[in-house]
Amino acid sequence: MNKLLIVVVIAVAIAGALIGLWYFLNVSSKPSTQVCQINKDNTFFVIYYSIPPNATVFNHLMQSIQSYITSNSSGAINLTLTLCIRKFSEVDEATRNLLSPYKTFPIFGIYTSKDLSAAKGISNLFDVSGRYYIARENITIGVYSYLAYYGVSILKEPRVFIETFEKPNISLGETPVIGSLNAKYYLIIYEDAWCPFCAKFYKESIPTIEHFVSNNTFAIVLKNLIVHSGVVNIHRNLTSLYVVTKNATLVFNLMKKIYDYVYTGSNPSPEIVASMIKNLTGIDKFDVNLNKIDEIIKNDELESRRYGVFGTPGIVIWSRESGRGVVIVGYASADDILNIVRSYLT
Repeated sequence: MNKLLIVVVIAVAIAGALIGLWYFLNVSSKPSTQVCQINKDNTFFVIYYSIPPNATVFNHLMQSIQSYITSNSSGAINLTLTLCIRKFSEVDEATRNLLSPYKTFPIFGIYTSKDLSAAKGISNLFDVSGRYYIARENITIGVYSYLAYYGVSILKEPRVFIETFEKPNISLGETPVIGSLNAKYYLIIYEDAWCPFCAKFYKESIPTIEHFVSNNTFAIVLKNLIVHSGVVNIHRNLTSLYVVTKNATLVFNLMKKIYDYVYTGSNPSPEIVASMIKNLTGIDKFDVNLNKIDEIIKNDELESRRYGVFGTPGIVIWSRESGRGVVIVGYASADDILNIVRSYLT
């Protein structure tokens, strides 16, 4: 079994156990809300940036990891952990420096004097620094994505999936940007041409957001995230259209036309989209390197995975000034987006 598969199995096992705890113990556990110290022995710590986490969820996660360590050490390690939730700005400078390489919030881990290495797979779960066992980011993303897929919100703001310091890659040679790169916020959309919730987002939310493009509050950034196999050639054509013309507005307007179909329950075929492109531009075949086009599409997908996006639309609201963003998975109203910006990104 390769290392990546091991990591995936571990993350799913822990998250799966947590799902069980969530449903069967949801009202039985009342974690303490008093001020705590994350560097107290046998502490399960959760560090958030601006959006407080759901303490009940992390209490159950703590219990799942506790059980995992005991069972995978054949009972040699018995931990009784205490949950401690702290805001990043409130922890000491040394701890902030230790956590500074981590880009996904909340961060979770264990502070203990015990040697946990006897538990099988522990090195795949945690980075170790002294007494700190800090969850690796691929584990963090994997657990959070699994929970969100089953409708469990890890944050007290349920519209937000995670907070992130992972800077998006925006290359004007490859990525359509509607608005100015100097805009205060980037609204990055990972989309699939047949995605019904993407269509709903375009029809019901985008018109309001567009009003904020003209005054440089927002720039809208379009990214590929293919979910339906039938849209591969559509996305190749859309990406080629931008690479050839460098006209982001043209691509954006074409996406609107595509989603007009999807919104009414009809998925346009690749041939219909090709006909749309020819009618708009006169181009019926793109003189491009297909491998390069596929590479752009693949890089968008890989970037979406780093944000933990597991469905479309995936939305990242990125504050250019603070170098920080929030990730939303699924449909969001314009009011949702504006309220999240006002509450957490200003």
